[in-house]
Amino acid sequence: MAHCEVPVKTSLTVPQLQPPVSHRVIPVGTEFTFDSYQTERCFTLIVYGKTTLTNQVKSCFFYGMINKKALKVFVHCIDKKFLLDLSLYSDLQKFDIRSSNLKFEIVIHKQLEAIWPSEGAHSSQSKTISENSNNLVVFEVICTENIEATHDTRLLTFRYLHDFHALPPMGSHVFVFNPDDKSLVDKKPYTVYNVIDHSTFQLLVKKYEKGIMSTYVCSLQANQTAQMQGFDHFIDLNVLHKNKNIIILAAGTGITPFYRIIKELSRNKHFTDHSCSLIFFNKTQSDILEKEKLEELQSQMKKLEIIHVLSQENWDGLTGHIELSHLTKFSPKSLYLTCGPKMFMKKSVEVLSSKGVLGSNIIEFSG
Repeated sequence: MAHCEVPVKTSLTVPQLQPPVSHRVIPVGTEFTFDSYQTERCFTLIVYGKTTLTNQVKSCFFYGMINKKALKVFVHCIDKKFLLDLSLYSDLQKFDIRSSNLKFEIVIHKQLEAIWPSEGAHSSQSKTISENSNNLVVFEVICTENIEATHDTRLLTFRYLHDFHALPPMGSHVFVFNPDDKSLVDKKPYTVYNVIDHSTFQLLVKKYEKGIMSTYVCSLQANQTAQMQGFDHFIDLNVLHKNKNIIILAAGTGITPFYRIIKELSRNKHFTDHSCSLIFFNKTQSDILEKEKLEELQSQMKKLEIIHVLSQENWDGLTGHIELSHLTKFSPKSLYLTCGPKMFMKKSVEVLSSKGVLGSNIIEFSG
């Protein structure tokens, strides 16, 4: 059975900087190549991800900090991270980020027009590769909007502060710290529900009556700040690409990791021949989260089927809790993704196993 594991917290330290080194097209292993070029106005840093496999879904994500002279960014390609950590040769005025396939670019607009002898001084850890389970970073965000999604769930929009920017990996978590714990140990993971741009993201959070952290997060108002840590719990889209039939089993806020995934399936040319069925379990129709957005995605993806199952309302559709009858039309050879409360997850796996689905065709999400 495939699991998306939550890694152990790893703290980051800022390494000492080395003297400036001039270089161009530096190979850093079989997975990445670093390059750069400049004009008098701009200096462009490029990271190329490499893979020897053909027909790969080539995705590139990133997170890190960029300000006047300091740049520390993790570039996430497939199953590895590449670190850029340097003190720029001179101040930047602004910057642009471009990310496509396995190519990541930071275009630095110089404060003063000039040709730099190099991009600046790299730290001892710069241009190194790490596994994606490492390198969680702490950052601060400001809440820009908190709106009601359903009677017990809030849709919160956050913007990164202090020159932090990110395009989090698909299916990843942020950890929200308890504001009363100054040691930054007490924290709870929430899946990144939606990414608006590299400065802004959204969480979809259900408030529990006795939930200290969910109450705190759901009570955040516009202009309030919060401490977070990220990112983990990613899914490689190539895992989805291997199976033409994808079945998603979600209950309540268990929809959070799947909104971005379905959106990617609907627009990525690699998934043109794929079909996707979302079976969404809720108590009543009023509990269905983001129904309009899901229907919009359905209009964009011809092979997307959405099936609602309600447990506490009599209606014309399917009813009850997850059981084998809800899955009779689907092949045990399909790929199954599941997320929801613990009991739902446990029952999902039991039902799928009784259907003859192999553990390797089941991916469980948590958080």
